[in-house]
Amino acid sequence: MVTHYGRAVLHATRHGFRVERPLQNPQALLRVAVGIVLGTVVGYVLDQQMLCVGAWLAGLGSMIPHQRHRLGVSAASAVLLCVVGPVVGVYVHDVTWLLYVLAFLGVFAGGMLMMFGIGLGMRAIIMTILMVALADLAPDVPTGLTVVKWLALGGALGWICQLLPPHGPRFATQRKAVAALYDALAADVRAAAEGGTAPQPWPGPLLAARQTLTVLPQFSRAAAASLFGLVGEAERIARNVRVLQTAEGAVPEIYRAQAAAVAGALSDVASAVRSGRPNAVTADWSSGALSRTRSGEAHENRVRDLVDALTEAGRLVDVPDAGKAADSWQHTELTLLHSQPGFVARGLRRLREELTWSSPVLQHALRLAVAATIAEAVGRATGDWGGLGEPGHAFWLFLTAAIVLFPTFEHTFSRGISRSTGAIVGGLIGWALTLLPDARALHYLVLIALLFLYLAFRSTGQPLMIMWITAWVSYLGAGGSSAWTRTADTVIGSAIAMALYLLWPTWQSKSLPRLLASWVRVEGQRLGALAAAWADPSTADPIALDRMGHEARAARHKFDEAATHAESEPVHHLARWTGPELRLLSRSVHEVAKCSAMLTAHLPGPRLPGVPDAARYAEPLHLVMSELATAAETGAQPDPGLTSGLRDIFGAELADTLPAWQPGPDVFGRVTHSVEELASAMHGQEAPEHRIRSARREAH
Repeated sequence: MVTHYGRAVLHATRHGFRVERPLQNPQALLRVAVGIVLGTVVGYVLDQQMLCVGAWLAGLGSMIPHQRHRLGVSAASAVLLCVVGPVVGVYVHDVTWLLYVLAFLGVFAGGMLMMFGIGLGMRAIIMTILMVALADLAPDVPTGLTVVKWLALGGALGWICQLLPPHGPRFATQRKAVAALYDALAADVRAAAEGGTAPQPWPGPLLAARQTLTVLPQFSRAAAASLFGLVGEAERIARNVRVLQTAEGAVPEIYRAQAAAVAGALSDVASAVRSGRPNAVTADWSSGALSRTRSGEAHENRVRDLVDALTEAGRLVDVPDAGKAADSWQHTELTLLHSQPGFVARGLRRLREELTWSSPVLQHALRLAVAATIAEAVGRATGDWGGLGEPGHAFWLFLTAAIVLFPTFEHTFSRGISRSTGAIVGGLIGWALTLLPDARALHYLVLIALLFLYLAFRSTGQPLMIMWITAWVSYLGAGGSSAWTRTADTVIGSAIAMALYLLWPTWQSKSLPRLLASWVRVEGQRLGALAAAWADPSTADPIALDRMGHEARAARHKFDEAATHAESEPVHHLARWTGPELRLLSRSVHEVAKCSAMLTAHLPGPRLPGVPDAARYAEPLHLVMSELATAAETGAQPDPGLTSGLRDIFGAELADTLPAWQPGPDVFGRVTHSVEELASAMHGQEAPEHRIRSARREAH
């Protein structure tokens, strides 16, 4: 047991000290830097360093991830962080019990809002932190309101600098997400052509792109219709690319040339979407490598569909009148996503769904609020550390506990250990800087320099970011006691967060059976519906199939995330599957999902003949998946003969009824094999068919 925990902590430590690229998003950093300089200069003239703090808070609010217009989000953030939170803190300074209640509720609300996006939750938590900070520091209401006044002025100066160019295209966040989707598709196509696997499968960016678009208010969706259409075209492209990848008898040289052309087209679309520049995509994809198909090739019509989809995606990058285009395009994304209710209605429905004790979101929000409240109580109980530290420092413990505690063991411990290390080094730097000559101009220059270093290294990871912000805070207090207090509070706050996670864990390993069962049920419904659509293409409901596909991708994404985090947890003895068994299970899950995508890609059009015999097997396939879902959730072993009937169904009977334009019986045979492998993986065993195929791949 101790060994397991030691390995898990070591893994988390390595993760926490991983260094990323500095100076990411330089345009946003430059605007914040100008705001800090402006706030510092005005603060120097007025001898009020709180203006510098306010400008930094406004800049911090602008850099937290957002999905709405940058100026509106920045203004709201500045008001919340520099006015609302501090004012409430000033007035609850003398009412300790009310402060604890509001602090608990504020962090709890932030934890719940995290399920809609980290930006929304973090703004609520940081506003609560500033409320607690003013409650701890303000000696009385008039003095506290004076501090708030200077914070607000600094925040206003920081927000004004957000008006500086470059302003970027409209719907910049949505464009970034859609561009990331096309980049992921391009990487997937290149990797498949080389016989490898893309570092980030495209369904994840697809879910992110859909999420960012559904956040838009109803009155803005018509103007963003081209982005909705691009997401729809991305799914259409992915389906047709799947046909190219699964074609029987394809010439490798032709396929590699086609893949290179498709990947290049997708990358061009991604760049154009991200920049928002008109006429950025001008290539004609109807000629060149994509037109090179063998005479009589069964899926030649799908290649034409792929060319049409790429051409349409290039056209959608710049639509002169997006509002009118929303009425004419027939994309599934426009009919499904465009018509969904607004963020508030969907958010309230989602909140109601999560207000159950079994919800990991609710448990994390409660744990987060408890940890932060305990940290505030510990900070107040320690006073001024017996004269060694600064009074009114409890909010630093509150801040650290609220920021360090995450839903997973790996993130909580990596942040706790790396932040503590960075704080120790930063405290030493801040203490050393206090030895500089006591000159007001030098003091303000050093504050600017430390904040610039923070901005430059904020994207590199926790240690370097916390090192510079701790040095800034320590020097801001202009004393060795300030440096010592900030460092000690960070270490103790991190310890509280990590200890509470161990006392009240939400292990991903224990949630895997539930998440797997959820995905298998949805995927079973999808496979059954696809089989019925194959039987009679004219009755297929593309919107219903798209909705099932979206639900299946979302459920698989949750399982994949939990499986990834479970590998770094120290409680494998509580898990139903060992590490190798879990990797085998994840591989089987992906294989079933690929087969569903393949059935969707090869689905006959409404005017083409179907496979009537497939109707007889839609329900059995659904029932098999339902039995596997029940076995995953309850822990019961699935019947070894559960999938035996599927082999004859898909391998023999349907093979003789496939139309001539279909690629062959493998389109159904792979479904059978993938379901059998999933059942075997639940036993912790590799299916014989998979071992044979793996050996063949290794031999080639």
